[in-house]
Amino acid sequence: MAKAPFNIQDQYLNQSRKERVKVIVTMMSGDKLEGYIKSFDNFSVLLDLNCDVLVYKHAISTITSADGSFRLHQ
Repeated sequence: MAKAPFNIQDQYLNQSRKERVKVIVTMMSGDKLEGYIKSFDNFSVLLDLNCDVLVYKHAISTITSADGSFRLHQ
């Protein structure tokens, strides 16, 4: 069976979700959302911001940890 291609986006989202890292999602509009990644798929990210917010990936500019300490395990 062929190994799935390396996908850094999925690794980053999954690790930050599992570790309950507080993230800042900067939208293409410049708005910033601060909360936790609850789930994600190919097209969207479900954020926990005191309520569930579904954000479409095409509208996201950047995602970073709120305290800047998160590092992706390689």
